[in-house]
Amino acid sequence: MNANLELYRIFCEVVKYKNISKAAENVYISQSAVTQSIQKLERILGGKLFFRNKNGVELTEEGKNLYEYIGDSIEKMNNAENLFSQYINLEKGIIRICGGKFLVNKYVMPSLVGFIKDYPNIDIRISRATTQESLKKLSNGEIDIAMLNLSDIPTEYTNIDFISLKSIPRYCFIATNDYIKENKISKDSNFENCKIIIPKSTALKQHLKEYCSQNNIDIAPNYEIGDTELIDRLVLNNCGVLLSNIEYEEELLKRDDIQIIKEFQIGEDNKSIATLKKNMCNKATLELVRRIKENLIK
Repeated sequence: MNANLELYRIFCEVVKYKNISKAAENVYISQSAVTQSIQKLERILGGKLFFRNKNGVELTEEGKNLYEYIGDSIEKMNNAENLFSQYINLEKGIIRICGGKFLVNKYVMPSLVGFIKDYPNIDIRISRATTQESLKKLSNGEIDIAMLNLSDIPTEYTNIDFISLKSIPRYCFIATNDYIKENKISKDSNFENCKIIIPKSTALKQHLKEYCSQNNIDIAPNYEIGDTELIDRLVLNNCGVLLSNIEYEEELLKRDDIQIIKEFQIGEDNKSIATLKKNMCNKATLELVRRIKENLIK
């Protein structure tokens, strides 16, 4: 290419307005600068692009042929630059979030509500997946933020940053009043003769082993379920005792026919917010994660 793109841009502006002064106003340069640019392009190409008339300028035949080939390209480039600017200025974009209902509600939603009000044109997608599925999707660029409940921070994902949300979890045994009465369960029960329901969680299973070891009992989960609605249905239909993190069961515990039998604290929760490395994240994701971090500090 013998002429730079800026010369072609100015050429297209003059074609659009058929007037040097109007083209100059639109590109925010002087009329003389526009005239000089057109003259320079004509010298490079070796021919006249415009001729003057009483209203301004018109394309020569050679100019028409040139514009026929480059007009759409310049317009597409201008549109691409405008679109890029919209993404950078958070006037457009998308954030794809993957995680469990509790983690998203507790750690993302407080920041997300304000973010949506400030940047209403950013699209938000929230989905659910297992921890391993979320990590693979994040590593492959299919999602932007993953809310994870990890037993250990994985080392094989070198393109992912993890923000640790470590805490000591509060677990509880939960059942319906009818199940408790029918099985004569009390806060002193060891639950060895009960059907045990747990959410699908590597960390919870490890903490259950620690609890059993500390209390010299033997409890193994009978039903390990990855869906909260199915867990609730099992509990409400008197299929067993639910062992879960008390924070996850706020809705279930609002019911009058459900009660906590026993609470205990053990182990450490390795909840994490995961994103791609900073230089790989889009602008909208970086801004939302910044707000989430600020809320965590508060």
